Amino acid sequence: TVQTDYTNPITKTSKIEMGVRGAFRKFESFNFNYRKNAINDPFVILPSFSSEYEFTDRVLAAYTTFSKQIKKFTVQLGLRLESSEYNGTLLTTNQKFSNQFPVSLFPSAFLTYKVTDKQDLQVNYSRKINRPNFFQLIPFYDYSDPVNISVGNPNLIPEFTNLVELGYQYQIDKNHSVLATAYGRITNDLITRYQFKDKNILDPTKDSIAYNSFINANSANTFGLELTSK
Repeated sequence: TVQTDYTNPITKTSKIEMGVRGAFRKFESFNFNYRKNAINDPFVILPSFSSEYEFTDRVLAAYTTFSKQIKKFTVQLGLRLESSEYNGTLLTTNQKFSNQFPVSLFPSAFLTYKVTDKQDLQVNYSRKINRPNFFQLIPFYDYSDPVNISVGNPNLIPEFTNLVELGYQYQIDKNHSVLATAYGRITNDLITRYQFKDKNILDPTKDSIAYNSFINANSANTFGLELTSK
C-alpha cells in the first residue's frame, strides 16, 4: 500500500485536504485433500476435493475534501475517484476470472446547522463501496461440514451504496446527550448468500445436493431510525 495526504488550513474557518492511494494485493491458496483405502496403502490425492487458486487485486484512488464554517453552518464536500481491477486463476482447471471498474466516483456532502449551543442538525450524503473478500471469491468447495457445503463465487462484483442521513443532537447537560438519526440506504449489486443445486460429488448415487454460495442481488433498500442516549 502506498499513500500520501496533503492538508491546507486555508483560513481559520476553511480547510482543504487531498490525497492519493494505491493498494496492490496478491493471494494464493493451495488446498489438497488425500485419502487411502487401507492402513498400508499410500495416500492418493482427490482431484475433485483439491484446488490451487490465485488472484491479484489492484485499487487506485484519489480524493479531495473541502470544509468551511459559515456562521452557524459547517459544510464539508468531498469527491473520491477510484479504479479497481481483479484477476483470478483456478490453476487446477486453468479457468480465469476478472472484474474491472475503470473509474468510479464517490461523492460526499455533510451539512451541520448549529440551532443553539445545545442543539445540532445534520444532513449527510455519501456513496460507498464494499468489495467481496477472499473467501467469498475463491471457487473451492469446502466439504468440512458435509451438510453445509460452501463454495465461493469468483464472478462477484463490488456492491455500491448510496446513503442519506438526517440527524438531530441535543446536549441536555454536560453528562447527557441524545442523538436521533433517520437514514435511507440504497445498495446496488448487493452481495448476499444463496443456495443452488448441483451434482453430488460426495455421493454420486444421489441426484443432487444443495450448495451455499454468494451472488450479487439486483438491489436492496433499507430505511431506519436510530436513537442513542449517552
